[in-house]
Amino acid sequence: MEPSLSQSTQQLIEKICRSTEDYGFCRTTFQAHLKSPNADIVALTQITVEVAVDHSTKTHNFIRQTIETTKDPILKKALSECENAYGLIMQAFDLAAVSFFSRDYSSVEKEERITPRAEASCRATLTTPPISKQHGILDERSREMRIFIVMSLNAVQDLLRPRSLGPAAAPALL
Repeated sequence: MEPSLSQSTQQLIEKICRSTEDYGFCRTTFQAHLKSPNADIVALTQITVEVAVDHSTKTHNFIRQTIETTKDPILKKALSECENAYGLIMQAFDLAAVSFFSRDYSSVEKEERITPRAEASCRATLTTPPISKQHGILDERSREMRIFIVMSLNAVQDLLRPRSLGPAAAPALL
């Protein structure tokens, strides 16, 4: 049985997941990685960075292995470009993780900013003529990477957003 999430954690997850292309996948990802039902935005941001590092690394390795084994020259050329794109994504999220654990959250956001374009370049390469019969080989991995990128950017942007401190923070009237 899964512990129920606190209302504030549910609201944060809702805010992060609502602009992804697969809300259910986003929520499931958080639920699979939560260490506490009372996770704050820092804990949720950590989850997004860690899953993005893991997924980009596994996808990059998959691409490299496929390049070595494929006999299709069109696919091999497209995957070589994707290998470069996922190398950039992997490097960006690795640097974002270092910044995250140094509590340099603005650098996390800066590092992650290049990842949507890098992922899109791989997708475009696989669908630009001449097209291999295996052009869909990365479809599911790319879809998941796009979701992890949006989750991570949404989380760190929320983390960087100034928080209202409530009535106690209001200036005293003279």
